[in-house]
Amino acid sequence: MYFSTFDIFHILAIAVQLPLIGVLLFKGKRSPSNQLMALFFFAQILNSAAVLCWSHFGDTFGRFPSLAYIAVPFFAVWGPSMYLYIQAETAKDFRFKPVQLLHFLPFVLCVFYFLFAYHFHSAEEKLRLLRNDLVYGFTYRKIYSAFIAFQVFAYNVLAIYRIEQFGRMHPLKSGSVLRRFRWNRFIIYGYFLACICNNVASWVYPLTGGPQFSNYFTISILLFLLYFSIILVGALLGSHFGDPFLLARNQSLTNELADLLQEKLIPFMTREKPYLEFNLTLAELASYLGFKERQLSEYINGYCHTTFQDYVNSFRIEEAKKLLETPTNNRKSILEIAYESGFNSKSAFNFAFRKHTRTTPSNYRKQAAACAS
Repeated sequence: MYFSTFDIFHILAIAVQLPLIGVLLFKGKRSPSNQLMALFFFAQILNSAAVLCWSHFGDTFGRFPSLAYIAVPFFAVWGPSMYLYIQAETAKDFRFKPVQLLHFLPFVLCVFYFLFAYHFHSAEEKLRLLRNDLVYGFTYRKIYSAFIAFQVFAYNVLAIYRIEQFGRMHPLKSGSVLRRFRWNRFIIYGYFLACICNNVASWVYPLTGGPQFSNYFTISILLFLLYFSIILVGALLGSHFGDPFLLARNQSLTNELADLLQEKLIPFMTREKPYLEFNLTLAELASYLGFKERQLSEYINGYCHTTFQDYVNSFRIEEAKKLLETPTNNRKSILEIAYESGFNSKSAFNFAFRKHTRTTPSNYRKQAAACAS
């Protein structure tokens, strides 16, 4: 049996997605998002398997006609399963509801069509229908392919809107949740790009015909193979498909509290200058503001993208810059400036100053003096 380059890419796509389904179900078999993503990849595997079977009709459908058209209804699963995966990843305590089965109505209708039009017939009749292209003819394929292309495009747009809306509503998260968010962005944007390339190949083929067909579709399946491979590597090496957004689920800081903290924190830091206390703790600052320690920690880590120590040090560095720029402080040593800024050692001051300004306190003082003169 001869396998073309196109066939080999489909075989590799199946080989990549099978362990990916295993990883998904192993890492989060109770996770709705993992189950939906496993369904998505299963539908993709059926597509590749169908392509291989049609390429070798005599050894596959010609001998086992009952296998034909099993994959076709699953094309209508691609868009809904990807969208619902993103929905499950961006919703708190997502639960699959019966009404969401409506997303799979085209799949169900397609299953019934093939059951009555093909699968309920005898083996001899199935072969006759297959050889004469009576069940899934050119016109039917063209209409169905256009529907699937539109359906996948619409669901991808909805999924992109959903995840971007989630990003706007939860703009700054802790490290693990932020990585998960970016990973899901890659999943939907990567799939969207691969689908666009595949659709372009489908549109170009009727206009060109001939050998260009294999070139366009080989590039398309190669993109999908690369996409699936990256996801597999991420699934094996990372925690992308573990428990969904546990950190986000456990957050005690609502958007309203975050806005209130933002209104109170910076004015308090500017007015009262608590950072001048070198031993200032997170609990003390939270107590000054009237918030819980955990809420302040979530705000600084999630909404400010930094740690408590770096956040406090940023105010100390601004204070130190003012002191270094003041001519009357030229006789003060760097250590004295460090103490007056809230640092308890020269080494900690130098490290933090370089981190925030990309220069040393001494160089900054020289530059300030040069600008003043």
